[in-house]
Amino acid sequence: MKKSKLTCILLVTAVLCFSFTGCSRNSGEEASSEEIQTDYSSEENSIPDNMVSQAETAPAPEETPSAQQQARDLTGLKLSILGDSISTFDGYIPTDYNIFYPGHGEITTVENTWWFQVLTATGMELNANASSSNTTISGDSNDTTGSAPGCSFKRINDLTPGDDGPAPDVLIVFMGTNDFLRSVELGSFTAPEAQQEGEVTNFCDAYELMIQKLAASFPNAQIYFCTLLETNAGDVDDNPQGFPATNEKGNTIADFNAEIATIASAYNYPVIDVHNCGITYDTLGQYTGDGVHPNTEGAKLIGDYITHALLY
Repeated sequence: MKKSKLTCILLVTAVLCFSFTGCSRNSGEEASSEEIQTDYSSEENSIPDNMVSQAETAPAPEETPSAQQQARDLTGLKLSILGDSISTFDGYIPTDYNIFYPGHGEITTVENTWWFQVLTATGMELNANASSSNTTISGDSNDTTGSAPGCSFKRINDLTPGDDGPAPDVLIVFMGTNDFLRSVELGSFTAPEAQQEGEVTNFCDAYELMIQKLAASFPNAQIYFCTLLETNAGDVDDNPQGFPATNEKGNTIADFNAEIATIASAYNYPVIDVHNCGITYDTLGQYTGDGVHPNTEGAKLIGDYITHALLY
């Protein structure tokens, strides 16, 4: 089922790309006659409902909902997560993935991870956790190992359990910190454009390729994209204690978050501004164990923030 679904991704990606802005293909690529003759206005080839919803940045959890605002009922919905070490926990991710918690971090029980707290608070059920430590969004999209990047077929496939598991109802993407820490070329996004498979070396192209694959694979899912937390670790400049931290390319977390928000919004997906959850550059010592990975207190801030964004 997965294989047949993903063989159609390039065609579906083109449908999505042309439907949004009529964007041009990469230079040198010619559309096939079959693609040209496709009727994108037909019901069969229409853009999925979740792709035309209003994109917005979720409000901060401290904003108290009004008396008229009622929480959405998410009980029983299936949640999948695409993430890095911050979202791992041994026994809850694929066996070939890289584990961070509990062996290397300060979160020792799964109930204290941010995502398990979201499940508990919303009544959702875990569908699949495709989070692998030390992974980036950018990289070889054809990689099939447990260290494959977020833009790969491997990581998208693993958002459903087993070989023929159910698709998620809700999907949260929370990764990109390792791209910043490794000083991956940020790139720039201007408008939707069909991205090519292979070695994707800049963050913006890889993030867009990932979104295109998610949209094609899970057209009926509610997909949320998270901004990144501050960090004071990794390849920072000559003043690592100064805010904001910059990587070797001179980029900041804010630079990466701006591109995440821009790309997701261009595809009409909501952005959860986790960067605003309460973990600041000055409180990294309180809420993380190493300037990157949340401790129990930090995970609670993240879990509460994302829960609020999903419910309201």
